[in-house]
Amino acid sequence: MRGKNILLALIILSGLAVGCSAKTQSVKEQVEGLDKLGKITVIAREDGSGTRGAFAGLVGLDKGAAKDTGDATRSDAVTAETTEEVVSKVEEDPAAIGYISMGAAKDLTQEKILKVDGKEGTTENVEKGTYPLSRSFYLAYSGTLNDLEQDFLTYVKGKGQDIVSESFVPVAKSSTFLSNQAEGEIVIHGSTSAAALLEQLSDEYCQINPHAKITVEQSDSTEGLNDAMQGKCDFAMASRELKDYEKELLNYEMIAKDGIEVIVNKENPLEDLSMKELEEIYTGTVSAWQELNEK
Repeated sequence: MRGKNILLALIILSGLAVGCSAKTQSVKEQVEGLDKLGKITVIAREDGSGTRGAFAGLVGLDKGAAKDTGDATRSDAVTAETTEEVVSKVEEDPAAIGYISMGAAKDLTQEKILKVDGKEGTTENVEKGTYPLSRSFYLAYSGTLNDLEQDFLTYVKGKGQDIVSESFVPVAKSSTFLSNQAEGEIVIHGSTSAAALLEQLSDEYCQINPHAKITVEQSDSTEGLNDAMQGKCDFAMASRELKDYEKELLNYEMIAKDGIEVIVNKENPLEDLSMKELEEIYTGTVSAWQELNEK
């Protein structure tokens, strides 16, 4: 009898030990210094931005959002019209958080890039599909391409992938390109995130085909797509998925894959945020940095 009681006691103590261990492991590690940052300054791209649209869709800000806003980004968020403006605002404010293209993040010196769900926004992780904030760049157009436009698109999807691979993830293998040397002008409108890449691709193509002239004008993905539908440009640059009506009215080709990097001021002690925490920060459910330690 005594032996049975001892065995029962050991089982109970073992269970308590396991329970205590599990409880200890479930407690989130506290990050020192968050309390000094105060209220979170949320930096968001402007309405119509492809980066904003992609970020909102991936994080879940587009669920149940009001029709007039398009997503549930908190109403007091600071709007930035360009990538450079996002970077500048984050650099100036220790409590700020923002998001930018992976291609632009490689030049940062004064800001900190956070991991998301424990993953870094590298080209390798984007290519493998393990980085949660991954998206694609598209060239969209209306109707049938002329000889020059088709030649340029063939270059972008072939030999041009060498340039894509310098800062982004290529979507096809580079291949030998023989231009048809067509003459004329191409006008490209749209995404600021994709503009630098398209400018580089255009410059390289025009060296191969000196009879061509290509103009790249930055606005945002939505405005670029609207311009393509209205015949104001030959190609639209889009850094988000096309909406259903846009897909019905336009042809489109994926030209690169990109990651969206989350950046904070270098004084911020954080190294990682989960997708859930990003959603809570951008909707305002979490409004102060210290609240991340209290969840």
